[in-house]
Amino acid sequence: MGIFSFFQKKKNLTPKPGFIEKRLLPRWKIQTLAKIKWQDAKDYLACEVIDLNMRGFCLSMTEKIPEIDGLVELYFNDKYFFNIEISFVWHKEINGKQVYGIKFLKVRDSDKEKIYLMMKENFASRLGKFL
Repeated sequence: MGIFSFFQKKKNLTPKPGFIEKRLLPRWKIQTLAKIKWQDAKDYLACEVIDLNMRGFCLSMTEKIPEIDGLVELYFNDKYFFNIEISFVWHKEINGKQVYGIKFLKVRDSDKEKIYLMMKENFASRLGKFL
């Protein structure tokens, strides 16, 4: 910091905005317990689905899992289960939990209908204008 730094133009620091939703199709905040199983796995792993839409979901688990793209079974409420092909988009550790952003690669039309039915039956208040 010298004598000439006094004459330098000061940078106008603007605060960073909070979270800005960039998705064309916003996700429904459902925060519900679920189970997930990869194609060759023997057992389901307990997880929580934080949010969901027809293009993907956010998954939270206590243990770290291998980020293997492929076919999985996603199981909700002992009633709904979906065979879907997924791809991992991002991973973070938040408060000791492993949080994953997952994109659907393939979802059958019948599974899309089941997702809407599940949302309508269990999370109607969160569907808002989509119902």
